[in-house]
Amino acid sequence: MTRFRFYALTVLLSGIVGIAVLGQLRPSGIEVIVENRDPTPLKSLVLHVTGASYPLGDVPPGAVVAKRVKPTGESHLEIEFTGADGKSRRLDAGGYFEPGYRGTVRLSIRDHDIATNQQAIKLR
Repeated sequence: MTRFRFYALTVLLSGIVGIAVLGQLRPSGIEVIVENRDPTPLKSLVLHVTGASYPLGDVPPGAVVAKRVKPTGESHLEIEFTGADGKSRRLDAGGYFEPGYRGTVRLSIRDHDIATNQQAIKLR
């Protein structure tokens, strides 16, 4: 094998390994970002996916919180909180994802409901 071929093969293999490693470094799961556009706090905010719940606590007016969720099976997103009226609400934010999916869901809450829902979800 000539030196050139050896170096070319080394560079090619290094590139393949690098791409594989970088792909593993990207975190799996869905990043959920919630903005409270209500004039009152969202109390005891919890994100629900299949097999897991993620409590985020109280979210003041105008605040934005984020959490990466990782379902254990086929899932969609539900968001639960208590409004200023003391009533608990559990809203279906929809979507479809499962383990191995990546992406983001951006929600804004206004008048105790989902005002905007932007999703960018894909498999790996």
